[in-house]
Amino acid sequence: MGLFSKKFTIVVVCKANITRSAYLHGYMENYLKDHMPYARKKVRILSAGVQARSGGSASQVVKHVAKINGFSLRGHHSDPMSRKIVKEADVILVMEQYQKDAILERFPKAEGKTFRMMEYLWTGDADEIRDIPDPTGQNLVDYEEFMDIAHAEVDRIFRELGREGVL
Repeated sequence: MGLFSKKFTIVVVCKANITRSAYLHGYMENYLKDHMPYARKKVRILSAGVQARSGGSASQVVKHVAKINGFSLRGHHSDPMSRKIVKEADVILVMEQYQKDAILERFPKAEGKTFRMMEYLWTGDADEIRDIPDPTGQNLVDYEEFMDIAHAEVDRIFRELGREGVL
C-alpha cells in the first residue's frame, strides 16, 4: 500500500451504538488482530447508530460480554450516523432492515454500500438472510444467540473479503 492508500472502511450500525454495533466493532478489530494481522493495515472498522447520541459508552452487559471474549470496550464512545461516516464508508453493515431503510432515506449516497449484515457478500439462499437479534435487556440465552450469529457473520465476511482480495 502506498503512503496515501485508503483503508477499506467497514461501518457497523445498530440503533444506539451501545450494544450490537459497539460489540461488533470491538470484535472485528480483535478478530483481525488474532486471525488476520496482515489485514489490520488494510481495514478500518467504525461504528455508529441510527438513533445514537454522541459520546455514550457501551452498555455494562456488553462490556462484560466483550471482556469474556477477550477484548475491551472501555474506550468505546457512541456516534450517530452522519454524512461524514457515509462518505468514509466502503460498506455499511446494519443489524435490521429498518436501520437500512432509515440510512438510505436520510443519506441517499449510502445506496449500494448499505446492507444488513447477513446480506453482505451472502452466497447462500436469500431466504436465510435475517436480522441480527438485539439482546438489550434480554437474558443470557439472547446474548449467546447474538454472539453466535455475530461471530459467524464476522468470520464469513472476513473470509469473503479475503477471497475478493480486499484483505
